[in-house]
Amino acid sequence: MRFFVTKDLNKNSALKLIVLFSLIFFVGLIVTNFLFMTKIGFTVQEVINYYLGNPETFRQPKSYGSIVEETHFHLFAMGIILMTLNHLMLFSDLSMRFKIILIIVSFSACLLDIASSWLVRFVSADFAYLKLSSMLVEQVSLVALIFIILKSLFMSDGKPAIYDK
Repeated sequence: MRFFVTKDLNKNSALKLIVLFSLIFFVGLIVTNFLFMTKIGFTVQEVINYYLGNPETFRQPKSYGSIVEETHFHLFAMGIILMTLNHLMLFSDLSMRFKIILIIVSFSACLLDIASSWLVRFVSADFAYLKLSSMLVEQVSLVALIFIILKSLFMSDGKPAIYDK
């Protein structure tokens, strides 16, 4: 961690390699998120059918237990992933205001995505709109974070670009 504290990241090729491979895993996460979203669907009715079931297609409603498992895993995993990506993004030369906005948007979208599963299933089907929009914003923020980190690491103009000046 001293490389992040002392801002020596651009001088350490091994650490850059570790960050690059971590980002490759995060890109894989985005791809599998998209594949999972195809299972849920991209329309309001498909989201409603996924969580509330559909007797015409013999789809059962999502059970309380399955949503608990999904929530448990996602709260932990997405918390760690967003903490890591947002932490690395802090070393970019973006304005502090933009960094704070991106942090708030990425974490909020993820929390709303997780909460909206419960809301669609147990409160109202109208929360399917929230589910779709929060999933989309969450994925866009993940892509933005990865792009910013890659740009900061590997596309500097001969100057260390991984940290604020």
